[in-house]
Amino acid sequence: MAVNPVRINELSSALQKQSAQSAKGVAIPFKDYFEEAIKNVKETEAQARLDAINAVAGNMDDLHTLAIHVAKAELALSLFVGLRNKALEAYNEIMRITL
Repeated sequence: MAVNPVRINELSSALQKQSAQSAKGVAIPFKDYFEEAIKNVKETEAQARLDAINAVAGNMDDLHTLAIHVAKAELALSLFVGLRNKALEAYNEIMRITL
């Protein structure tokens, strides 16, 4: 197997292309972070609720899966509440700025 050397010109052009793409504003808007967090909370809560219903009905053999899904739902909700609190703190800080 032959090993081809890396040429400096190729490397610098690849780095320039990458920096140009990041400068174009490929960043995800803050609104999308909130929507994704809400979606994650809903999905994990629905899975935990479904597992709880299956456990009560006797359709679930492994209760550790229920515990894992409940823990994931709690963590997702906790992270979302933290994100919301930070956003409110930032908003309040902006509102305190006087012109």
